Amino acid sequence: MHLRICLLLTFAFSLFGPLALKAQEKKGDFEFNIGISTPGLYSIADTENKRYSAPGVLNFYALGDWTLSDLSKESYNSTLFPSVSAEISYRLADAGFFKRLSVVGYTGLHVAYYQDVNVVYGTKDTKEFAIKMDCLLGVRYHIVDGTRCCMYTQAFLGKEIRNGCDYWDVTGNVVNRGELGERDICWHLTFLGFRFKPKNGNVGFMTELGYGSEYCLGSIPVFPGVRIGASYLF
Repeated sequence: MHLRICLLLTFAFSLFGPLALKAQEKKGDFEFNIGISTPGLYSIADTENKRYSAPGVLNFYALGDWTLSDLSKESYNSTLFPSVSAEISYRLADAGFFKRLSVVGYTGLHVAYYQDVNVVYGTKDTKEFAIKMDCLLGVRYHIVDGTRCCMYTQAFLGKEIRNGCDYWDVTGNVVNRGELGERDICWHLTFLGFRFKPKNGNVGFMTELGYGSEYCLGSIPVFPGVRIGASYLF
């Protein structure tokens, strides 16, 4: 796991390192923000308070015939913590269509404190932490591109690194894998993002509404998750 993290960080630095040198000559092309958000898609597959669901079905109770082995697969008494994340973007051009486009790197940390509830084999006595980190790369389109106020939309695709616990084998596999087999690809869409900063200074406030591996509020995109934080333009 540590090797994979090092490789991903090396890739990120190799991508944004040359751009950072260029930013010293041309101020305002970069934006860096850190934020806190509602949990990602795994939250809709998390079943709490001894509620059970059939494999591949997200919290529906009257679909199909179940067996005891079904009940043993998808139940956790858990606490989901807000996700912490960082994002850096680089504007591609100063004029023309590409002026409204930025390449964006994103990393998010997700934590759940859970207890395995199993009516067939017995419930574990203790709780443990489930931790995963997402590393994504995406494109941002600036809808409103003002100096003090900016509105944008963006899309990401990337990979996740999970610690070795059963929690992700349930929530992660149901949401991200389904019937497609093992893979560790994650995705996220920011429907609308906003950045505000004062007239003088580079530090501002940002908020995003989106749906995917980083933040959501329900099983359908009608209920987007929320991310808020501080931004720095340079």
